Amino acid sequence: MSQEQANAFLERMKSDELFRDAVIRMEDIETKMAYISRQGFSFTADELEMANCQITPLN
Repeated sequence: MSQEQANAFLERMKSDELFRDAVIRMEDIETKMAYISRQGFSFTADELEMANCQITPLN
């Protein structure tokens, strides 16, 4: 699990429309996380939140 993986995941969500749509269509978190893991990403919810804050800082 790593911050770098969370950053890479967010970058892929921004740049890969098919990947983003696949993740968004999944209804439950377990299915989403299994898919994300199969795509080679491994991160915690806290790491994802930190990565997201770096991209969209709070005002």
